[in-house]
Amino acid sequence: MGPQYCLPYATDLVFSKTIAGVRHGELAVTDVNGKPLFWFDGSSKNNRWFLVDANSSSPLISIKRKKSWSCHDRWQVFRGASKKKRDLLFKLKRSSSFGFNTLWRVNLAANKTRENKYDFKIKGGYKKRSIKIYKGDTSIVVAQMRKERKFVNLPWDKHAFVVNINPYTDHAFIVSLIVILHLHHVPKEVDSAMPEVIDAISQVLQAASS
Repeated sequence: MGPQYCLPYATDLVFSKTIAGVRHGELAVTDVNGKPLFWFDGSSKNNRWFLVDANSSSPLISIKRKKSWSCHDRWQVFRGASKKKRDLLFKLKRSSSFGFNTLWRVNLAANKTRENKYDFKIKGGYKKRSIKIYKGDTSIVVAQMRKERKFVNLPWDKHAFVVNINPYTDHAFIVSLIVILHLHHVPKEVDSAMPEVIDAISQVLQAASS
């Protein structure tokens, strides 16, 4: 996202819904003292969402979910409010899911190799707050969720959690990954195509029973 988001020390970021100005179903990201850093705009616009930089009040990234009938969720992230290919930052794909644990693979736009040569992987359960983000196909953890509120100096709600980010890791990038996981797990609006699919199934069932 930018060198301004890479700090030379470990960083704790708080994700919460109870920060002033955050509407229901959206997330705010603050430091441990409650200073807003990012806002997640949870309203979908043409199947796109936006992560806003709290300092500039401008979209930092736009998130697009690619519709797919397969079991693999696919997401694309673009710089700012863009949706142009030249502004693509990275792609995220859900590779597998076992119970509450899911494996995601992240490919940076600069990675022109096949998808199995991924740059980051995400393992764990979002609802269990056990997510860990690894560098490539290694055991090196660059960020991880935790439930504890140690060192957090702001009101705590039951859905809040902390993400610890390693030094020199782009924390805006990590926030964008967590936001996509949030989008994947919160109740989703029914896709516009689903009513047509349901009607088609109903017609087939009616024809079979007549």
